[in-house]
Amino acid sequence: MNRLCKHVGLLLLAACLIGNLYADDSVFIGDGDIGALKLYDSQGNRLDATSENAGKIGEGWIIQNPDTPILIITPRGTINVYEDSLLITGNLSNQASDFYLVSGKATFNTNAAEYGVLTVSTPVSRHRLEGDGEMLVITTEDEESVTAFSGKVSSYNALTGFTRTIRPFDKLFMQEQSARPESIEIGYYLTYATYPDMMLAKQIVQDLSKPIIAPTPLAPKAKSAALVIEEPQVEKVVTVPLAEPVASLTVTRQEPYIPQEVQVISVEVKKIPVPDKVRTLTSRILKAPSSRIIVTIRPMVPAVPSKVLVTSSVAVPPIPSAARVVSEMDEVVIVQQTSETPLIDVSIPLDVQPELTVADLSEIELDVASTIPIESKQSEELEQALIESQAADKQYLELTYEIPLQEPAPETPEQAAVAEEPTSEPIPTTSPAPLSTTSLITSSEASRLQGSLGIVADYRFQVDGTNSNAMTHRLTLKPFYTKGPFSISLQSYVQTQDFTTFTSNASPLPSSDLGRISYAFSFLDQLRIGYSTSGFYLTLDHNRSLVSDMASFTAAQFGESGKLVLQNQIKAGPFTLITAFDDLYLANLLVNRAQFGSSILHFTPSKGYPLTIAFGALAKVENTPAWSVNLYPLLSFRFPVINTRTTRFSAIVQAHGYLPVYPVIDTDQFIDTSIATFFPNYSLGAGFSVKRNQFSAKILASVNDGKNHNLLVNDFVYTSIDTTYASAFDILADIRYEGSKFETKALLNVPLTSNFTLAKLSGGQNADYSQLSFALKIKNLSLGLGLENLGLFATLQDIFAGSPVTDVLGGTYAASYLYAGYHFGSFNLMAKAAYPASATAYTVPVVSVSARIQLDKAF
Repeated sequence: MNRLCKHVGLLLLAACLIGNLYADDSVFIGDGDIGALKLYDSQGNRLDATSENAGKIGEGWIIQNPDTPILIITPRGTINVYEDSLLITGNLSNQASDFYLVSGKATFNTNAAEYGVLTVSTPVSRHRLEGDGEMLVITTEDEESVTAFSGKVSSYNALTGFTRTIRPFDKLFMQEQSARPESIEIGYYLTYATYPDMMLAKQIVQDLSKPIIAPTPLAPKAKSAALVIEEPQVEKVVTVPLAEPVASLTVTRQEPYIPQEVQVISVEVKKIPVPDKVRTLTSRILKAPSSRIIVTIRPMVPAVPSKVLVTSSVAVPPIPSAARVVSEMDEVVIVQQTSETPLIDVSIPLDVQPELTVADLSEIELDVASTIPIESKQSEELEQALIESQAADKQYLELTYEIPLQEPAPETPEQAAVAEEPTSEPIPTTSPAPLSTTSLITSSEASRLQGSLGIVADYRFQVDGTNSNAMTHRLTLKPFYTKGPFSISLQSYVQTQDFTTFTSNASPLPSSDLGRISYAFSFLDQLRIGYSTSGFYLTLDHNRSLVSDMASFTAAQFGESGKLVLQNQIKAGPFTLITAFDDLYLANLLVNRAQFGSSILHFTPSKGYPLTIAFGALAKVENTPAWSVNLYPLLSFRFPVINTRTTRFSAIVQAHGYLPVYPVIDTDQFIDTSIATFFPNYSLGAGFSVKRNQFSAKILASVNDGKNHNLLVNDFVYTSIDTTYASAFDILADIRYEGSKFETKALLNVPLTSNFTLAKLSGGQNADYSQLSFALKIKNLSLGLGLENLGLFATLQDIFAGSPVTDVLGGTYAASYLYAGYHFGSFNLMAKAAYPASATAYTVPVVSVSARIQLDKAF
């Protein structure tokens, strides 16, 4: 037995070393407000924004940070994702990393590697950064651009079909077909670079600037012409005779008219009507075409006149007739929008926009699959395809938002003078707060994920209705430590009924070898090495999270479990090995009952059709009191029909048999050539499984013979009840919905005989198994309910015939639970009533009230 303990210790030590080695290639969030994030895993499931989840980012994850910038640490370098951005991770390997920036802006820095390619895709473009370098990618409603700070950057425009190479300190706008890279200022680099280097910026600007050469002056030239003097012509004298003498002469003097002093001047100013300020913005969004998603929201901007005309009229005396003078101001008043004018940021607020669901993310996936890559199409074909798709879509979705505008401050003369000066630089409509580079992590040690150290204290008061209403008080202390891929939690408790005698898991020390193994594991509450997305993942926990859908051996976990489940997952290319053992506390083996373990190897080719083949076995270990081990070998196939990131529909074919291996290997129980079917014990099933977002379902119909059937492992098997039965057919239905606020599970297995009647247990009870559970979270309040039965249909008939309703809640073939909890801060309070599975029938449940407090320190 000492040799067995040494082997177990060596295995755990090797697992720790492998987990630490793998942590060097992990992707995690190094800086930022993790609690404000929205995280979705590769299957589209919403994850809690915790440090643990933020430290195990894998391929296909979706990260949305609506309010705060974050810094993501990858093996390739760093990604500075600014607020109000949506990023999807792709391949996270060192040599060929790729990301999909759905919206927002982010700076990608590959300062950690000198080779390899980093690819960043947006809805309309794709950018490549080769080797060591840094680039800024922006994809918003107002701007689509890429800026190269250093390194070799190339950009492909999916709308125009053009690929351009961008030099350092050049920015390329993707909106215009004939766009050319433009130089940026040093201030732009210092604002958006993750680790700005002033000396490097000056050197690059100096290298890229063109020297100014003065033009060569031209030699002066003069044109000369001969001076020609013409001789003046002599005018001839003409003599005219005098007229007749004048008889009379009258002289009239005309004086100029001088008006009197103007007494009244009236000036009439005609105002040009200007529309009222925008109070409501109405945007029309075309329904998303099948090939891409185009969302355009533009505000209505009132037309502003270019100049103001002033008409003045001057009243004059009636003699002579009135004169009307129209004068125009010498200086033309140019009305421009200045910095004091309130800017309109047309964006859908988070409290109005519906929360991003996995259904919306599936449309983004279609956008990625159809938009990138499309190099084979010319720009004319792309534009024609967009026009045809928009013209064919006749449905519009109108969204109206009320945007309150503040009254503009009065404009000072200095501001008006600044407004009159023309400017060539565009004024952005939004001004994001600059990220302080002093808070960014700059060393490999500081960039590791923060850990935590603390203790959990748990007090429970219980009234056991199955044990003559015995009252017990239990205090449990659980110190824990977690950092990166390693996490451990220990436990020790003390219990009493009357505060005169106390019991604890620390004493007494068992005498048997099996008891000592159970005693050693009784101090362990939880252990984790690696992540679920790692190549090596080991966990010891009370919840079974690694479940293969290629087998139908085990029923879903019902409520809370007191077992310590061992689970291990190893990934190597197309192979995945999942191993599990139901309880390391060995509670059933210590009382001469069976326990179970399983190991299943999956193979899915990395290229071509994603057919999955699973091979493994379920092991049943018994100590009654002699040791025996029986295997149920399994071979299963899954044929995907629909296989996307959020939706999967597959056909399943599986077969398993029966093979005793200890103390004697009896191959005749597995294959017997003396009978016509060759297999005395078998189960052959076919069905389908579907998974869509948080919803999953599995329907399986099987033909059975001998000791094989569905759900060989359930809660009633761990009691002393004989749950074996003989059936010819089994019909299994497993439906689940697992959301962030609501969860439900419904499981039903109906065994039928060859006469199509319900199969029965050895005790005469019907063998149909059913399970139904609900869980609801409303802010800090949590509620749960569950029912589990063997022979549910017969029990309901008995209730209708007059039996007590509690028969469906608790008894020999029934179990149930009901709980309500409230969580505030580090304190948790819960009340629970349960009928556990037991071979003894009883009518009073087990009622408990527990209070828990957690004290921890991050480091």
